[in-house]
Amino acid sequence: MNLRILVLTLMLVGGLTACVGGPVQATRLYQLSARSVTGTAQLPLNIGLGPLKWPEYLDRRQIIVRQDASRLEPLDNERWAEALDTGFERVLRENLIRSAHPQRLQSFPWVLTDAPAISVPLEVFQFDTDAHGATVLRARWRVITRERKELVAERDSAITLQAADTSPAGAVAAQSEAVARLATEITRALQALPPLTP
Repeated sequence: MNLRILVLTLMLVGGLTACVGGPVQATRLYQLSARSVTGTAQLPLNIGLGPLKWPEYLDRRQIIVRQDASRLEPLDNERWAEALDTGFERVLRENLIRSAHPQRLQSFPWVLTDAPAISVPLEVFQFDTDAHGATVLRARWRVITRERKELVAERDSAITLQAADTSPAGAVAAQSEAVARLATEITRALQALPPLTP
């Protein structure tokens, strides 16, 4: 390839790059993380977490930024490294282990012959951060006992907090903190239960 052809080739590549909007931006990946939740609870019980009902608008890999009550914007280059419902349940589980110290913590589904003494199904309605860093986690969760086969508690959690900044990393950190606070609320409800058979 002579110099003239090489120069023309480079000009063509550069022109095509400009036509499509410049260099391709790198994709950044994020994960929710468990917090250093400490608690004095000692629950000598087998606890089951789930099932988890998840909102459809969060069933995507792009990080979502809430613009207003009805408008959401996905960030194409800022993505979750795993399905968000998977990460949410994983981190909630880790935080519950740290705060409640159960004898055992199972994830749904479990074998009927090895059902937990307490199950905590939950439904998430909202879990996002807006353009100003305001983070919201709204969820409804229940506490059901195997021994009495009854619902012993039902709670609506509405957790709001402000991210340290408006970057995607700031939003992820705030959302991780929101999951930790949900774990604390669940732990307090479990501590208030009457003695149960493991």
